[in-house]
Amino acid sequence: MTAIFQPEGNLFRATERAGGPWSPDMLQGSATTALMAREVERLAQASGFAVRRLTFDLWRPAGLRAFALATDLLRDGRKAKTVQVRLIDREVEIGRCSALLTAQGPESPHDPFSRPASPDTAPEAGTPPPAFAQKWSRYFQNVSVRLIEGALEKPGPAAAWMRLDVPLVAGEPNTPLLQAVQAADFSSGVAQIVDMREWTFINPEISLYFFRPPEGEWILIRSRTRVGAGGAGLTTATLSDRNGPFAEVMQAMSFERRAAEAQAS
Repeated sequence: MTAIFQPEGNLFRATERAGGPWSPDMLQGSATTALMAREVERLAQASGFAVRRLTFDLWRPAGLRAFALATDLLRDGRKAKTVQVRLIDREVEIGRCSALLTAQGPESPHDPFSRPASPDTAPEAGTPPPAFAQKWSRYFQNVSVRLIEGALEKPGPAAAWMRLDVPLVAGEPNTPLLQAVQAADFSSGVAQIVDMREWTFINPEISLYFFRPPEGEWILIRSRTRVGAGGAGLTTATLSDRNGPFAEVMQAMSFERRAAEAQAS
């Protein structure tokens, strides 16, 4: 199988390419968020509205099974709509996406206070990560990565271009929005700040705010993680394409120290 999901009637079956970092039988967050974003994008295109915000709540682990998607229109306004996409494993809802769509105007104002950003290094000039880092998950092995700042295998802020190289859904091209969403889930990994032999971390949710539509296949993540009290943290990231920034990302992080025997193994 050469895709992350195979359609089966109204269901989408996860293939082994969807496996995540904690277990090859549990899906990468990029796979589930992008699958829900695919449905949001279809609804946005049908209405002529633009995708402005995507908030994903990931409630339960997703295994290598077939999933259903259920959609609800929560608000049908003239200038703004709120839609909801639910990811369902048999009878259990395991994740949800709340999306804000807004009407598109004919023009935007000029911002006299903005400063021209210096062009980012192109992905062709970036550096691939070490081979062992690319093996973090089966899903990640299907993603091309080119680092332009920092390193994936070392703690600290970093910037990396990413591109999913296989179809998210068999028989369909990956749209720029899907590329952006699947890349965004890696924000906390790009900006990880702990020794992963001593700590684990999860992001049970992620939000993306778009101020223009993404373009092209390559998505640049420039991210940073902050740690607070009680194991809490926050990852923030800017997403860019070859034309510059287009979205901001926020991930609520939860850190937990590994048991001593796990650190020693």
